[in-house]
Amino acid sequence: MPKLELQPHSKEPPLIASVRDYWKRKRNDRELPDRKAIKPTEIKEWLPYILLADVIDGGKDFRYRLVGSRLHTYFPMMPTGKTIREAIAPFGDETLQQTLEVYGRVVKQRSPLRIKGDGAWYNQPPKIFEAILTPLSDDGVTVNMIFGAFDFQWNFEGMTASDTLIEDQTMSAASEILR
Repeated sequence: MPKLELQPHSKEPPLIASVRDYWKRKRNDRELPDRKAIKPTEIKEWLPYILLADVIDGGKDFRYRLVGSRLHTYFPMMPTGKTIREAIAPFGDETLQQTLEVYGRVVKQRSPLRIKGDGAWYNQPPKIFEAILTPLSDDGVTVNMIFGAFDFQWNFEGMTASDTLIEDQTMSAASEILR
């Protein structure tokens, strides 16, 4: 499988940096912000790239409560309301286990985690994704939700003609993002 970097040292894309800063501001005097602190009206421009996932059984699985419209394209089914096991299983066992481990790490460490990886993790055309997953907590201690965002950088040089034909709709979305 392609390389997956946790806490990469490269400069954060603007979306990822903005979500991290927003999460920090929402902590106030708490160690971890709660879901109520996240206001959709304050993050309107990011909503297409945002996800919220409920923690199930201490982090053994997660349920997508909200998945932004730009992220839907990258799933074989509508992910909202599905567990990670349901939504990621079509990508294979290794991808499913890696995804569960990454989300689980946020729960255990109770701190934001930046991720950088290749779209091949999710059987997709050449692109790099960067993400941030941040913990939320109703009581300020126990992580019960993940608030995150994904940003995509397309590798147009690495695309083949078949990728272009198969992923025509995705490419249109990518062109919109790059404008």
